[in-house]
Amino acid sequence: MLVVVSALCVVGPAVAQQAKPAAAQQGKKGAKPSLLVEAAKAWEEGDLTEAGDLYDQALKQGGLAPADVLTAYVRIGTVFAAMRQESRAQSAFRVAAILDPEFTLPTEAGKKAVDLFKKARKDAEHYGGKLEVKAEMPAESLPGASFAVVVTIDETFTPLLTDVRVTVQDPSVSTSTVRPWTSKMPVDSELRFDVPGEVVTRGTNLLVRVDALDEYGNRWASTQSRVQVSNPDGAAGFGDDPWADDDPRAKSQSSGGFWSSPWPWVIGGAVLVGAGAATFFATRPSNEAQVRAPSWVVP
Repeated sequence: MLVVVSALCVVGPAVAQQAKPAAAQQGKKGAKPSLLVEAAKAWEEGDLTEAGDLYDQALKQGGLAPADVLTAYVRIGTVFAAMRQESRAQSAFRVAAILDPEFTLPTEAGKKAVDLFKKARKDAEHYGGKLEVKAEMPAESLPGASFAVVVTIDETFTPLLTDVRVTVQDPSVSTSTVRPWTSKMPVDSELRFDVPGEVVTRGTNLLVRVDALDEYGNRWASTQSRVQVSNPDGAAGFGDDPWADDDPRAKSQSSGGFWSSPWPWVIGGAVLVGAGAATFFATRPSNEAQVRAPSWVVP
């Protein structure tokens, strides 16, 4: 049986003496880059301690999509592996393994990190496999008629989560014009959400998304479906899918993504090529990690 010590507790020293302020969204005039952008930049420059710290901060800031959560935990686990903190590395890698059991660390991560990830993946497979959110709802509905969304999650994973959220929107209408309907409940192995009739408008093709959330509102897993609302006066349009980029592997394994960098390097005991990486291994503390990871203990 899987033993979880706290949903997401601290298992290492504090990330920093004082938390850095939450970054503004990238792209606004005068705004700071997002924490994820800063973390990725530090990672590519070989400043792994800083990258791990920033990924930890991004997780605590919350609101990350599954692909970003996967990236954060894989990279945090890799930093722990480089620091020879095996239990913390495996704890982070186990989270990554339940998010995407098919994800595999490349050899560039170093033998130590790759071996720890393989073990973490076997642990996760043995104690539950992949975290999945399943949702049952009607394919069609009458205008103005409420409908139920029944959500199920394997009870093995519920201690790692905090809430389940359902969001319903008409993708053909801007969210600035009509705000999506949303409801959230504390996590359980089975939950029922009742979508009110006023949301079910004539001629729409509603997009329903269900999210499994951690304590910071990060989406560890999601599923979505369409509910066609009848329209006697004409056919409904599908509209664009606003959540099309939620595949956990989309950002982690695409070309130019996770492991691409302008110079070759290896983590976990081998020599790295690149000034940033050399600085990291020359200055890193011997036993003290600067990032946190979930405490997931397997007997």
